[in-house]
Amino acid sequence: MLKKLSCIALMCSPLTHANLIALENHELTQATGQGGADLSWTLSLNHEYAENLELSNISKFNGGTKPTEVYYRYSENCADNNVLCRLAIAPNNHEDNNGNKKWLVFKQIQGTLQIDKFSLDGTTIINHKNDPQTAMQLKFYDDKPLKIRNLGFATMAIETGSKLEGEGYANSTVYEKYNSKQILADGTIGSEVSLDVPLFDRGAEKGFMGLNIHGNMHMSGNVKIFSYNCTVSAASRC
Repeated sequence: MLKKLSCIALMCSPLTHANLIALENHELTQATGQGGADLSWTLSLNHEYAENLELSNISKFNGGTKPTEVYYRYSENCADNNVLCRLAIAPNNHEDNNGNKKWLVFKQIQGTLQIDKFSLDGTTIINHKNDPQTAMQLKFYDDKPLKIRNLGFATMAIETGSKLEGEGYANSTVYEKYNSKQILADGTIGSEVSLDVPLFDRGAEKGFMGLNIHGNMHMSGNVKIFSYNCTVSAASRC
């Protein structure tokens, strides 16, 4: 539903003035420089952090190493109407025998991903022709892991329904009762009765699989991006 994307960006004032000098191609090849940017990134979906724009962090700390309060809980708006927090896919527009479209529905989908710092800058590599070549570099730090918080979905189901009654992705049935036949004292099977489902599933949306991921992914190293066919000539653009 909602997402936040944050990063640190460099900004300049419109009042800044500089004398610019034109350079020839051979002068450009001699030009060197240094710079880059430290970035942060957060993506939050269907969590309290995603809906409350006054929150600046996904967790609250009071001087310790463990959070005293977290904001990556399933949002109240989603809990009030779970149908609004789903991802539905109709692969190849499959239909049932009645012409109703089949939907693969991920119910109560949610998650927060955050990385506090990674860097973007330039570097020099030695290419396959043994020549120096510029490259863009993404750098990750082991002490700044990718935080994965409450990422996943409660259940997955295949749903179908007529267009008059509403598409299948909006089905909101939950587990309440199930039918079971009684086994009589003499070992014979009696009539069918309706029973309450166990407490673990009672009231949950119908489906057959759920997923939840919570943890940190530590990364240390860099990724260099460059053109393999760069000629490193004065007229080339790599």
